[in-house]
Amino acid sequence: MPTITVQAADSAAAMDEIWEKLGPNAMIISTSKRNGRIVMEATTENAKPAMAPSVEAGFSDIFKGQMLAKPAITAKASTSGQMPATTAAVADIAGLRRDITQMQNMLSGLVLTDLDGVNPSLSASTRLELQRAGFSAASLDLLKARYAGLTYADGCDAFLGGMAERLAHPHAEALLSKRLIFVVGATGTGRTTMVAKLTAMLREAHPKKEVIAASLHGQNASNNQSLQGFGRLLNVPVCTLSLETPVADFNKMTDYDIMVIDVTAMPDEASQKIAEIKAHVGAKDIGIIATIPGSTSRAMIELTMQRFADLVPMIALTKLDECETTASEFSAYVEQGARISILSGTKSVIGASIFASENILLQYLKENFSNHEAIMPTGKGLE
Repeated sequence: MPTITVQAADSAAAMDEIWEKLGPNAMIISTSKRNGRIVMEATTENAKPAMAPSVEAGFSDIFKGQMLAKPAITAKASTSGQMPATTAAVADIAGLRRDITQMQNMLSGLVLTDLDGVNPSLSASTRLELQRAGFSAASLDLLKARYAGLTYADGCDAFLGGMAERLAHPHAEALLSKRLIFVVGATGTGRTTMVAKLTAMLREAHPKKEVIAASLHGQNASNNQSLQGFGRLLNVPVCTLSLETPVADFNKMTDYDIMVIDVTAMPDEASQKIAEIKAHVGAKDIGIIATIPGSTSRAMIELTMQRFADLVPMIALTKLDECETTASEFSAYVEQGARISILSGTKSVIGASIFASENILLQYLKENFSNHEAIMPTGKGLE
């Protein structure tokens, strides 16, 4: 086998390339630095075949028997009876490489369950660092192709970019073209406030159109005082609908052009009613938003997505000026196949929400999870 010369950013990368091209019997002849890069010359001439580990041998046996033992000297001694220093070093490195490979093969199937004891100097694994940050193994598996083989700095950016691409709704702003917009979500998730914010956004986008807010309630109806208050604030009419309202009535838009509906009915009943309206009016005229606040548990995210799965809602992340959305939460959204369309704070009805384009969502992710300089200051565009 001919001698080869490789160049790489560091010694580890150079040795990996040599290992890939020459195999486990490679011996390094020389190492130098040229123009800031590591240059290594290696060969397989006169190298002994690598010893395969015994099938019965365990990790501790290999470690004690080989890592702690003196490397076997295989090179021919010089005429003076002393082994040349370079040859001895090459033999030592080759033996060490074989030992490392054996241990890598044994460790390749292991999974770390406790990251607290991991030596920071060994944190070259992007996956380990992302897992340490709180991202789930499932989300890391789904986006593995984005960060595999990269350093942590590049891998983190690539992972967050893949997450933003996967989560951002590709047609978020199309919401502004819908005639009927249903806002669903549990009490306390910012649902009614989101109705008011969407109403304000629609009035600004369509100044010549009549926008109305409505409440869709179930059997145990209660006066939606909050929505009434927002209606007075925005100077828009507010009406009350029920599950008993005929589906055809939702298509009789003579007094208004756009209706934003606060769905207070029980999820199962509401989903069935909205599905009927969607079938009657037409999907192109219907928009559905599910509100989920920051710092929501994985269980609640999964429950919300399951409750409204048939409606395939856009997700509005709310209360982001009060709470942070954690890595675990974003992992849950990725696993559930959610699509985020709006990022929202709560301090003001007007100008307190932004559409979550891929770039905007990436900025938010980098601000919260990247070790690099944040692109968007905390709360920017959400207050």
